[in-house]
Amino acid sequence: MDQLEPVAVRPFEPRRQVCMVAASQAFLIHRADLGPAYDAQVEGLTEWMHLASMVMGPHTIDDGEPDRRRERCNDVLAAASEFRRRGVTVLVGVMDAPRPGLPDWKVAIITLTPGLSNLGAPKRRTILVDKRLVQPGPGYLPHLA
Repeated sequence: MDQLEPVAVRPFEPRRQVCMVAASQAFLIHRADLGPAYDAQVEGLTEWMHLASMVMGPHTIDDGEPDRRRERCNDVLAAASEFRRRGVTVLVGVMDAPRPGLPDWKVAIITLTPGLSNLGAPKRRTILVDKRLVQPGPGYLPHLA
């Protein structure tokens, strides 16, 4: 129980949340009870999140021109909206996950929950995340080992 950390979550809708997720150093998509019929859609959301973090994140190489940022933000929101259209609750939150040498390490948590199997998911405001799941694995950051 000491490895579980409460994380505040909200429905993944406004642009501000896309910026918050893109500014994180990593993200974790939790898809409990979401069957293989959603695999391609989850991969699509993952890809849009990667692109958004490259264009909008703190480590952006280019100047993050507003049009590209807006396009990526809209792409992520469209992917999340498609899940909602299919009856899936999409919640997002950010947790601190400091590491030695990385005191500001933040991980965005995106949960995808089918509405039919969990009717209370849309009302959820806090989730418990196992801290071990959001730590980089061995060799991920070899210069900090």
